[in-house]
Amino acid sequence: MIKSVISSLQKMFVEQYSTTIAPYHLLFNEQFMARYTSYYSWQQFLRNGYFDTVDIQNIINSNKEEWDQFIAQTTHFSTWSEMLNKAQEQYVLERPDGPYQLM
Repeated sequence: MIKSVISSLQKMFVEQYSTTIAPYHLLFNEQFMARYTSYYSWQQFLRNGYFDTVDIQNIINSNKEEWDQFIAQTTHFSTWSEMLNKAQEQYVLERPDGPYQLM
């Protein structure tokens, strides 16, 4: 009973805050990258995929199929959307005081 209440509260909290995206370097921290990819950092992940770290959002938007394929080959996720959603969910759950607290 208590588990289901906590689960429901967590889900409501995630749904409320996951519409706001934190910067990628905070979403894809070392713990996330180590758990869901074979890379230890967001920067290493991008470098290994030969992606420009300065304009990554443009790359994601303009080369969606290529980006999704890279995600599927190098992570535990099938698509970028799936990876981003999981990162946002974890980020919000790990930072109950607010989604943009800097470390």
